Amino acid sequence: MIVFVSGCTDGTDDTDGKGRSSSSAKETPSPVSFPSSPPDSAKCPGKVLDHRDIKHPNLGPVRVFLVRRSGSQMPSGCIAAVTGRGHVLEPIGVDVYENELRFADPASDTTRNTFVLYNPGRYDGVLVLVPDKDGFEDVDWAGPEEHYSGGRLAYYYARLSGPGEDGRYAIVKSENSCDPTCAEGTTSNVTLHWNGHAYVPAA
Repeated sequence: MIVFVSGCTDGTDDTDGKGRSSSSAKETPSPVSFPSSPPDSAKCPGKVLDHRDIKHPNLGPVRVFLVRRSGSQMPSGCIAAVTGRGHVLEPIGVDVYENELRFADPASDTTRNTFVLYNPGRYDGVLVLVPDKDGFEDVDWAGPEEHYSGGRLAYYYARLSGPGEDGRYAIVKSENSCDPTCAEGTTSNVTLHWNGHAYVPAA
C-alpha cells in the first residue's frame, strides 16, 4: 500500500508569503563585527593599548580604542571609536606619558558614561566619555595641548571612587593651594557626582 502524505501541517504557515521559510526571517542578527584597530579615517595611527565594547544609548554597539600615537605626533594619545555599522566617531586627543592611558574597571557605570584614566606626566586624570546623539560630548580641554589643566569632562589630578551602591562612579578631584609655594602648599579633595549634565560637588 502506498501512502501519499501532503499538506501535513500543525496549522501554522512556515513561509513569508513568497515561498521563503519564515524561520530565516526570525533568526537573530549575527554579532557585530568590529575591527581590531581603528580605521584610517579615525586619524589615530599607532599602537592600540586597549579597547572596550560599550552600548551607546543612541548609536548601539560601539567599540572604543585607546591608542598611543606613533612617532612624534601630538597629542601623544588618542581615543577613537567606531559604531557597529562602521561609522567612525570624532577622535579625542589626550597627552599621555609613555602608555599611561587605560580604561576604568568597569569602563562604564549606570550613567552610561565611559571612563578613561590618563597621565600626561605627573598626576593621574579622569576623562569621561559622555554619549550624545552623534557620539560623545566635547571634552573641551582648558587650552590647546594643555592637558595638565584638564577640561570640562577631563579632570586632571583626580581619581575615580566606586562605583557605589547606585552603580555610579564619583570623581575625587585634588587641588593644591600652592601657598606659599606649590611644594609647600596644602592639598584638599573635593568629590564630584554626576547630576545628569556634569560632575559637581554634592549639594
